[in-house]
Amino acid sequence: MDSTLRKLYLGLDDWKELEERLGVLMYDGIDEVHRSKIYVLGTRWARDYVSTNKRYTQYDMIQHRHYIIQQLYRMTSKEMELHPDSKGVRDMCASYHYFFGKDGNNNNNSNNNEDDVNTEQQRKITQKYSIIHSRSFEGKRFLEEAHRHYGVDARASIDYPPDLIASILTPLGMTNNSTVLMITDGQNTRVIDRLSADPAIGPYFRAVPQEVSTVAGDIMLGMLSDVFIGNPASSFSQYIAMARYALGLGRSFLYVRRDALSGKWETFCDDESCFYQLHDLEAQTHQPAAPKTIP
Repeated sequence: MDSTLRKLYLGLDDWKELEERLGVLMYDGIDEVHRSKIYVLGTRWARDYVSTNKRYTQYDMIQHRHYIIQQLYRMTSKEMELHPDSKGVRDMCASYHYFFGKDGNNNNNSNNNEDDVNTEQQRKITQKYSIIHSRSFEGKRFLEEAHRHYGVDARASIDYPPDLIASILTPLGMTNNSTVLMITDGQNTRVIDRLSADPAIGPYFRAVPQEVSTVAGDIMLGMLSDVFIGNPASSFSQYIAMARYALGLGRSFLYVRRDALSGKWETFCDDESCFYQLHDLEAQTHQPAAPKTIP
C-alpha cells in the first residue's frame, strides 16, 4: 500500500470500499490466528492477472487490468471531490495546476521567468497539449532487444529528435499553436535544450520544473494529455500508457522506428493488444511473441 499504491491513487484509507471494489481482504483486518492460512498477493496484483485457469487469454488479462485501474481511479476521484484541498490532491494536481490553473482554464503565466530566451508566444499554454516523457537511464538492454526483433530505434526514446516529435504530432494536428510539455527526471538536459531550440517545436515547448514535479502530478499530467509520447523501457511511461488505455484514452506512442527505404520515422504497436504483447503479458503466459506478429 505505502510503497506503491498510495503514490498513484487517493482514497485508499477506506479499506471496506477497497475490499468491495477489488474483491480482496486487507491483511491487517484479519485476526492473527487466521493469517498463516492466507495466501497473500504482492502489489503486482494491481496490474497482473492471477488465475489457475490455464486457458485464460490476453483479453482476460487486459480486462482485469482495466477493471483494477478504473476502480482505483474512481476511488481517487471520490477523494478529490470530498477533500479538494488535501495534500494528496495538491500533489496529484500540482503539475496540471502549474500550467492550467486550479480551474483548468487559466494559463499560469506568472510562473514564467522574464529572462527566458523563448518568446512570449511560447508562454501561452493551449488547452490541447502533448506530453513527452524523458528518462535517460533505463532500458538499454530492452531497447536493444526490441531493436533486434522489431526494428525499434534504440535511441529515439532517449534523445527525442525534433523531427521524430514532429512526425508524430503533425498528422494529429498537434503542432502549430499546440503546447508540448515534457515530464523528465532532469538528467538529460540536452533533450530539453534541443527541443527548446527547434524552430517549429520550441515556441510551444515547456518542461515541467523540477520544483513543481511530483510522481503523482506528472502521471496525471501525462494521463490527461491529448497525446502521450514515452520511453517503452520506462515503467513510468508504461504505467501512463496502461492507465490511458484503461480509461479509454488513446494516442499513446512508445514504439518508433525508421522506415528502411524512406528513412522517415514511423510509429507502430499503437494499439493496446500489441502494447501488452511487447511488454510483460507474453512472459506471464510463457508464450513469447513472434516478431512476425508485430505490425
